[in-house]
Amino acid sequence: MPSALKQRSRERPTHELVDLGLRTGYASLMPGRRFITRTRVRYAETDATGIVYYANYFIYFELGRIEMFRQLSLPYDRHLPIVETTCRYHAPACFDDELEIQSTVEELRRCGFRIGSRVFRLSPEGEPLLLVEGHTSMVVVGQDDRPIELPEAFRIAFDG
Repeated sequence: MPSALKQRSRERPTHELVDLGLRTGYASLMPGRRFITRTRVRYAETDATGIVYYANYFIYFELGRIEMFRQLSLPYDRHLPIVETTCRYHAPACFDDELEIQSTVEELRRCGFRIGSRVFRLSPEGEPLLLVEGHTSMVVVGQDDRPIELPEAFRIAFDG
């Protein structure tokens, strides 16, 4: 590893936000109010085999999170960095499939929260088939990009 990279990694460890925001303090599990967002698969989201490229499911997760925050009247900006995300794949989606994205606040922590996401393909009759499920953990940071305690407005909105 070049010496400049070694020095930079010593100055600010990459795991800092996770350790400070998610691995310490308290956590409380949420009962799980579900937020629903619907979209269709665009051609640009598919790969050469005609199915949705795997990384695009993280974009669907974000679409669901943004709409959830909009419905809760909460800000969604650079002060909410993602510190962890996962995705488990069950079935593919193809161009023009109608998708339903379900977003749920699963857990509140001292400096952040975890949002669960599930993406379903809807049949023409409206029957859902689970395609992927995962979660995204986020922390709240101040102007100095250091984790801060989760604002009360978030707790109130998420408890709603």
